[in-house]
Amino acid sequence: MTKQFGHELAFVKATRSDCDHKLRFFVPLHEMEMCIHATIGSITVLVSRGMIKHSPTVIETKLGPIKVEWEINGSNVDVCVEQFSPQFMNVNPTKDEVAKALNISTDALADFPIQSVSTSCYKLIVPVTSTDVLHNLQPDFDYLWKLCDEFNTTGFYPFALEPESGWSVQARQFPKRAGYNEDPATGVAACALGAYLTANKVFSPLKAGWNSYRIIQGVAMERPSVIQAETFLKDDRMTRTRVKGNAEENKHRGLA
Repeated sequence: MTKQFGHELAFVKATRSDCDHKLRFFVPLHEMEMCIHATIGSITVLVSRGMIKHSPTVIETKLGPIKVEWEINGSNVDVCVEQFSPQFMNVNPTKDEVAKALNISTDALADFPIQSVSTSCYKLIVPVTSTDVLHNLQPDFDYLWKLCDEFNTTGFYPFALEPESGWSVQARQFPKRAGYNEDPATGVAACALGAYLTANKVFSPLKAGWNSYRIIQGVAMERPSVIQAETFLKDDRMTRTRVKGNAEENKHRGLA
């Protein structure tokens, strides 16, 4: 089914006693441990069909129990998916290697670090100088996947700041051997990017409590999505991460 639709799919199963539902996530070529936008889509369907009646609800995943909060807001189901404390790779590809993978010059890379970050699985966060650079990327995928293997990351997530729009960025996601070359919405990558933006103080001032970033993805694919990534600061330490969003149910084909 994943090959037929060319998207991630989530399957809902019976669950263990400390969770309400179990989700398994698949792309055309393999099973994934976590997929946030598929979680948001699944929760939307389960709530709209009366199969979940309380918030928060606890979802079993291959990474363990995940807390999900939801709220009906008019015709939408607003969903918030908790993730984990961020982890940052110390060894990352060089600018030259990343530029070669993305088919750009090193001058097109912005002056922030290239770093693989995880709040559930590692994504290589790559800052570029503008949204024009971002939208015109034409990666060398074989070399990109080779770097993913070498540096133990599951995809490239290049991003550019949104001009004059506050705490907002645009991003693209090139996953490693998923069965398609680009993804229009990637919650795990957006959450990792939120942790990266906080750790590098890309926007300021940061505050105690939740800091929120608007992640726009899929524009180059003409399938735009908006993801809200949030990080929680306590005593200047990032202790929690989460992603917010909603999905639209298509009664004939599942979720759009």
